[in-house]
Amino acid sequence: MKKFNAHSRARRSNTSQRAQLLTAFDRSGLTAAAFARKHQLNYTTFCGWRQRRSQTAAVPGFVQVELPAPAGANVLIVELVGGARMRIESADQIVLAAALVHQLHTSGLC
Repeated sequence: MKKFNAHSRARRSNTSQRAQLLTAFDRSGLTAAAFARKHQLNYTTFCGWRQRRSQTAAVPGFVQVELPAPAGANVLIVELVGGARMRIESADQIVLAAALVHQLHTSGLC
């Protein structure tokens, strides 16, 4: 990694160099002032890089979130002719409910 000459104001870093330096800083365990001194960076400039990075990192992206289902969300209520109701709470009950509806329909009760 190149060291920047403190006396050469014309030398500029590109985005890739800044990212490498900021990553190195994160891993270094040094204070920002000590890191800037070690790499011959202007402390104020280095703090500006860190600040801009934290502002852009704070922009939210898409995040997958799993929320618990509200009470009763996995319940299916089937209303039959005559006011009868079936409460289905699991996938296993769907087959039984379908068989019951079919039986009621073929017997003329539904």
